This record gives sequence, structure tokens and C-alpha cells, in this order.
Amino acid sequence: MLLLVAIVLLSAMPSAQAETYDPLYAEIDGPQVVATSTVTMYTLTMFGGPAEAGVGNYSYKATMTGSGNTYGSFFVPGTVEPTTRGTFYINLTAPAEPQTMTISIECKSAGFSQTMKANISFQVKVVDPIVLQTTVTNTGEVDAVGVPISLQVYQGGEWVEFHRATIDLAAGESYQFRYNWTALGLEPGEHKVRMVLDPNNDIVTFEGGSSMYETTIYYRMPGYDWVNTLMWVLVAALGITIFFVWRRPAKGKRKR
Repeated sequence: MLLLVAIVLLSAMPSAQAETYDPLYAEIDGPQVVATSTVTMYTLTMFGGPAEAGVGNYSYKATMTGSGNTYGSFFVPGTVEPTTRGTFYINLTAPAEPQTMTISIECKSAGFSQTMKANISFQVKVVDPIVLQTTVTNTGEVDAVGVPISLQVYQGGEWVEFHRATIDLAAGESYQFRYNWTALGLEPGEHKVRMVLDPNNDIVTFEGGSSMYETTIYYRMPGYDWVNTLMWVLVAALGITIFFVWRRPAKGKRKR
């Protein structure tokens, strides 16, 4: 996760009787690694300058370049109308080609007599993801709510969770679970990966199968097409209908 802060003060409109304001601070928060062709939200926050004092507005202008073919990529909105609010939500649509994107943002806090600026520049690595996919089916007669799904990789002698989600399934309903894993920090080689439904057995019990499915992946190893091969290996291993029923909580004795 990226958290980058800039504090740069420029007086673009000097005045003999200029007001004194706090410096303009700007920070961007969001992931440093994203999957190809995905949309990821970043949060830009600004405070300080005339806008914070209530006599101005915030605005920004963003530009984006890439080390490869950037066709289909966007950083939206790239500019905004001046506003008194200092928080902005910007969506990055990643290109289809893996590469490094460089995003530069010129932030402004502008008033009647002064304009303060803060410049932020950061890089986002775009990678082909490992695709994890499975089908989960509720064969019980009641709804299952908030069932956890834990994705884990075996590293350093233990299972390490790299993604967790929850799903809701009505009785008889199926859910197509899919996750694009950017494998941040994963070393090239052979790795064990597993998916665990309800790791603590808090919500469901299982019929006709295990709540855990494990497979081996070969990440960036010579002789393996790690994009296509891994996707099909994992789909084959995890694309299994998993049967479960709701575990009713224990009840006390009924009053007569």
C-alpha cells in the first residue's frame, strides 16, 4: 500500500499584504502493485493553504506515463473543478500490458491573493495476475451470511494469508469466486497455495468434501507459461462445487 506525502510551498501570486496560511500538504493512498486491465481506486488528500482557511479552493491536475504500451489506461478524473473539499477519489484503469506507470499530480490550494502548490509523483507496477477461481454452492435449506474465504500461500514454514473475503449465499444459490493475485513479494519457484472456507469453522459445516483446497504453482519458472498455465491449474484445482450447510447456534430450553 502506497502512502506518499508532499509538502511544497509556492507563492504564485505574491501580494504586499498577503495573508499567512499553513503550507499545503498532499498525500496519495493506494496500492503500488495492480493487475493488468483492472480498476483500482486511489485517495488523494489535501489540506493547508487558503482553502483550509475557508478563503479558497482545492484542485489538481494529474498526468500519467508508462514504460510500455499504455493503450486503454486511464487515471480518472485527471482534473477536477475547484472545490472546498480536500479529499478526492481517483480510479486507475491499468493497461493490458505489464509495465511501470508513473503518475504525477500537481495539487493546488488557491485563494484570492495566493496559490500554494504541492507536487506528488509516484510509480505503480502493473503485473499479470495469478487467477484464483472457484464455485461455491449452498446446498442447505437456509441462507449463509458472511462466510469467510481465506487465500493462503506457504512461506517460511507456515501458511500466510494474502487475501480474505466474505460471501453471502441464499439457500440453493451458487457463487463464482474470482481473485486476481498480483503475488507481491513472491519469489520465483514452486509454491503451495490453498483456499480455505470458514477457517475457524464459525459459520458452516461441510458435507461431501473438505473446506480446504490446495495446489502447487510454478511462479516464473523456466519452461512454464506462468500466466496461462497457472490460471488453468488453479481453476482446475479450485473450480469445485463445495457443499455446506448452515450451523444453527445452540439454543436454550424453551419456556412453557
